Amino acid sequence: MNQFNFGEIFKQFGGLKEQMEQARERVGRLRITGEAGAGMVKAEVNGEGRLLNLIIDDELLSVDQKDMLLELTISAVNDAAEKAKAAAAHEMKGMMGGMNIPGLDKLMGNLGL
Repeated sequence: MNQFNFGEIFKQFGGLKEQMEQARERVGRLRITGEAGAGMVKAEVNGEGRLLNLIIDDELLSVDQKDMLLELTISAVNDAAEKAKAAAAHEMKGMMGGMNIPGLDKLMGNLGL
């Protein structure tokens, strides 16, 4: 009968935890740009989806363009956030070395990655 080597298992999990922390740091350093209105509004977020910069074309700064500016700003930020989520998921999957762990995608989503 096979015996489990719990020491080895815990050692592997410790290494996995360290790899996850390194991946989380890399994700935090990512810079992703989303845009809307053919680039009239650009939003830059980090890998965690936090807004870092917002660039708005001068044409949209007039009062009569307020509604369009709001709509495009929301679209650009959402575009950047979706790209950040995909980049973070890609980073974490790369860290897992192709391991197929059931439920991992759902877990990463719940962790905000």
